[in-house]
Amino acid sequence: MVIVSGLKKHSVLLAVLLGAFSLVLTNSAFNILLPSFVEMYGIPTAFSSWIIILYILAMTITMPLTSLVVDRLGRKKTYIAGIGLYGLFSILGGLFSQYIEIVLLVRVMHGIAAGLMIPLSLVLLFDYYGKEVRGRVVGAWGILLMIAPAIGPTLGGAIIQFGELKYLFWINVPFALFSFLLCCTQIKQYPPVRRKTLHLQGITLMVLGIASLSLGIQMFSNPTVPSWIPYVLLILGAATLVSFIRKENVKEEPLIRYSLLKRNPVYTVALLISAIQDAVMFGVIFVLPLIFQEVLHLSPSMTGAMFIPTALFTSLFVWVGGSLVDSGKSLKFIAYGIGCIAVSVLAFAFVPQGVSFIVLLLLMSLRGIGNGLSDMTVTAIGLNSLQEEDLHEGSALSNTIQRLTSSFAIMLLGLYYDVRWQMVVQSGELAEHAKWTILKEECIILGVLMILTLPLVSLLNRKREDIVVANGKNTVA
Repeated sequence: MVIVSGLKKHSVLLAVLLGAFSLVLTNSAFNILLPSFVEMYGIPTAFSSWIIILYILAMTITMPLTSLVVDRLGRKKTYIAGIGLYGLFSILGGLFSQYIEIVLLVRVMHGIAAGLMIPLSLVLLFDYYGKEVRGRVVGAWGILLMIAPAIGPTLGGAIIQFGELKYLFWINVPFALFSFLLCCTQIKQYPPVRRKTLHLQGITLMVLGIASLSLGIQMFSNPTVPSWIPYVLLILGAATLVSFIRKENVKEEPLIRYSLLKRNPVYTVALLISAIQDAVMFGVIFVLPLIFQEVLHLSPSMTGAMFIPTALFTSLFVWVGGSLVDSGKSLKFIAYGIGCIAVSVLAFAFVPQGVSFIVLLLLMSLRGIGNGLSDMTVTAIGLNSLQEEDLHEGSALSNTIQRLTSSFAIMLLGLYYDVRWQMVVQSGELAEHAKWTILKEECIILGVLMILTLPLVSLLNRKREDIVVANGKNTVA
């Protein structure tokens, strides 16, 4: 870890957060613009969805390759490469946004930039801040990353309504340029951690496996794709990844060091909790808009506004959670956070259709409190347990697993919803009532899944205390 002045550390914090904030802001703005792309470019709705899919695919493939790039360039150059790609291709998008082919290319490159930047953002900050304050650093990081998706859709809608798409690209440029300059001048130079041997076969198997799984998941929700194609892609992806793992097991320095899961119980348990939390979080984002619009008959704009309390309370309590982690006390507050999420999600399975608007806001706020206390704090604890030289690999591995887990959750919830409500309709129920019934079932599933993580929180607390005792310390680190 680097010992530096407070001003230097805060300059690094600003440099990293600016880049990550702009990246998340832009992506969340794009997510609501699919109908506008259909009209703007005269393309089918199914084709416009590739503007989103290509970004997710490129990011998911790049994340596990980040460790390989870091081994050759070092952390600083890798992050600068990511922010450089992001800025340059934002300029390209601003200049040629009238061409759909250019927009697709820009989205791919933005996804690659995100795959490099997101796993490294916390790692770079951890290099400059000691373990005693890392919880609050994660809190600051989490606040910005929660605010960005809250205002992104509003920004995207305003730009399309009152301006042109090119402004959505141009707005990234000053953020990227300022972040790039700060990173170049404030972050120290990192020598490569270790030189892994490039094995083209291993890289090909990994990329093919993750790409097949990601595409398969995305295509489940695309009605224009034959139903058998997603299944083929999922089977191909799973088989390819099994082959990849078998070949990597015999290497002294594998491409992805998943041995971290075997030798570090705190990191493993924290990753498992985070993966389940991400699955539930994205599952809720899938289920609640359907409840708000199809059952409670709220307008799309009001539905979007319902998520603002969640973002605000998450931003507030992620700082509280980070401070509690730094205090070295028990992790019981994480269990309270998970309990808040479980209660808020389960409550949607029992509210009547005439439920008060105030009650809905309270439930959404309660979920934000739970997210803030539990989500980012678990991430901080897991990464904090790793050796400094393993941080970038651990971050890349956890981000990749969480991304795939959340994608699978949305896919399974979508399949369950489509199949079950039609089954209920066939039994004689009205379509609207059938959909409401299935959405209640999914809320119960998601709420119970959160409750099942409570024993894991207890296990995480014990494992963490065991390590502290083994190190001869008197407080929980």
